[in-house]
Amino acid sequence: MNRKPIIGITTDLAQNCEKYTYAAFPWYALRKNYTDAIIEAGGVPMLLPYQAETIDHLMDFIDGVILHGGDEDIHPKFYEPEYAEDVKSLEKNIPVLGICRGMQLINVVLGGTLVKHIPDYIEETKQPIIINHSQPHPKDIVSHSISIKPNTKLARIANKKLDTMVNSTHHQAIKQIGNNLIISAKAEDGIIEAIESTSHKFLIGVQWHPEYVNDNGIDLVLFKELIKASSIQ
Repeated sequence: MNRKPIIGITTDLAQNCEKYTYAAFPWYALRKNYTDAIIEAGGVPMLLPYQAETIDHLMDFIDGVILHGGDEDIHPKFYEPEYAEDVKSLEKNIPVLGICRGMQLINVVLGGTLVKHIPDYIEETKQPIIINHSQPHPKDIVSHSISIKPNTKLARIANKKLDTMVNSTHHQAIKQIGNNLIISAKAEDGIIEAIESTSHKFLIGVQWHPEYVNDNGIDLVLFKELIKASSIQ
């Protein structure tokens, strides 16, 4: 029997445990629907710890990576060019799917910048407020449309359906796009909703949360395409 692809997935690390009731020591957290989506798409999820001494071994073991969305913002100091260093998953050409903050992290690592707070950005640029990108609960329903660029990997994944509905729960966004990346989708107000690499075999970032697997024709397919790209040849 062929081995299913193992998909490493990042987690949130809770270190200020006085704010939480789970444990008095630091602990990892991740919503279950991330791992559920990987399993439904045909992969095997594995949570990745943040110990630098293990990363080389983990990268030899896993077949694909998901950079999850999380509660903490990416600090503006990391937008600076000196932080655009080699990243193990990119160096090894391992398939990567970045979700929400994960997409923003891909952009920053490759030399791009972020809008620090969308409401402030809209006010500064005198744009009309069209979309609430931090939709209220429930988060597992679609709230606004996106337009997918033709002739992109994302367009192929969406079966050439160039307009679809997604959920939205973020206050930061991509400003200047990183090196070897292209924009593959935008919201109606111009906020970048998806990016992809022109040099990596599978490096896609989406601003929404496809792990909720909404019936929009693209959420589950994104995970399936990651699994396909991660399959052992």
